[in-house]
Amino acid sequence: MKSATIDKIVSCVPNVRVMTSLISKVRIRRTVSYFIPEADIKRGEASDAAKAEIVNDYLKRNWVGLSYSCKLADQVLERAERYKNSDNKNAIRTDMLFCKLAYGFQPDEYLCFGFDQLGPEEKKKWISDLDRYIKIFSMNDLKAAQLFNNKAKTYNKFKKYYQRAAIGIKNPRDLDKFLAFCKTTPVFVRKGVFGGMGKSVELVDSTKSDLNALFHNMISQGEQLLEERIIQSDVMAALNASSVNTIRCITMKTKHGIVIPYTFLKVGRNGSFVDNGGAGGILAGIDVETGTITTHGYDELTTEYVRHPDSGVTFKGYVFPLWDKMKAMCCEMAELIPRVKCIGWDVAFTEQGWVVVEGNGMTQFIGPQIIYKHGIKEEVEALMADMELMV
Repeated sequence: MKSATIDKIVSCVPNVRVMTSLISKVRIRRTVSYFIPEADIKRGEASDAAKAEIVNDYLKRNWVGLSYSCKLADQVLERAERYKNSDNKNAIRTDMLFCKLAYGFQPDEYLCFGFDQLGPEEKKKWISDLDRYIKIFSMNDLKAAQLFNNKAKTYNKFKKYYQRAAIGIKNPRDLDKFLAFCKTTPVFVRKGVFGGMGKSVELVDSTKSDLNALFHNMISQGEQLLEERIIQSDVMAALNASSVNTIRCITMKTKHGIVIPYTFLKVGRNGSFVDNGGAGGILAGIDVETGTITTHGYDELTTEYVRHPDSGVTFKGYVFPLWDKMKAMCCEMAELIPRVKCIGWDVAFTEQGWVVVEGNGMTQFIGPQIIYKHGIKEEVEALMADMELMV
């Protein structure tokens, strides 16, 4: 279901704990229904023939439900150095699809986590794409988390921390507001308010276009957030100048206060404006206490980089300034929305200090698992045990 549709449905639910808890229960129940029965999981893990039978049977009965994973599996097998020259592609593809059915892992997660080398008990230590949903639905009040479904609403709530001008546009009545914005901010960043993974992010120079045509073209693509461009500091630009490189800081609100279990760098490649791993960017782990990069860089095809391949900057040992201020800012923002207990903040560093890029109420856990090369399910569940959950 599209984010905008879900947003409309949830907005109609009364803001009462029993009702918002019911939303979480329904979403969890729906997510759990996507997993195949435990008996089939055990049977498939015990026999390659049974595994192939289960996958083929599911494809016959519900090909549409697995079509995205099939397409993604083919892309991973074709692009990843680990698999593209393998003589065992069919078996790997079957195992990828079985892991999606049994545990909720998408083929790109299968690759990143090295699942072709792991047994069933080891696989259960990792948080899958589907399991992530179950955990987020358990932690976050989904009505309160609506704020993060719409980038314009997120901006309005946390405007103080953005430290830059922005407007939302969605219909012809916003033309005058758009024209006034272009006068003061001729070059800006456009984002679809329901977009994700950097797919709808674009740098726009309005001086090169007919403003009326530009405006109508943008609103024809849905509601948009237009932001003043972030000018990152030299310490961030040194990593890759073309992209606004960010830190993902995950905050989790426990009964004993807000904690930050994971921080990592997201840096783009030369010529790219966005830093997302899904858009070819590179991730590197950062020590939460010191702000020092402690791992090599990794992309989502598992390529390891000692240095950034374009800028030549060595990842390990790179230190980010005013780190405690960054953490304090993220904790302060998290305090403003206490019913959303797990949030992924993307922040950038400018000459004026740290600024928020956006917040993610459905933050993924693939990043920490890629860079630290181990499953974090037990770690996250230990933090959840110290929370007042929705269900």
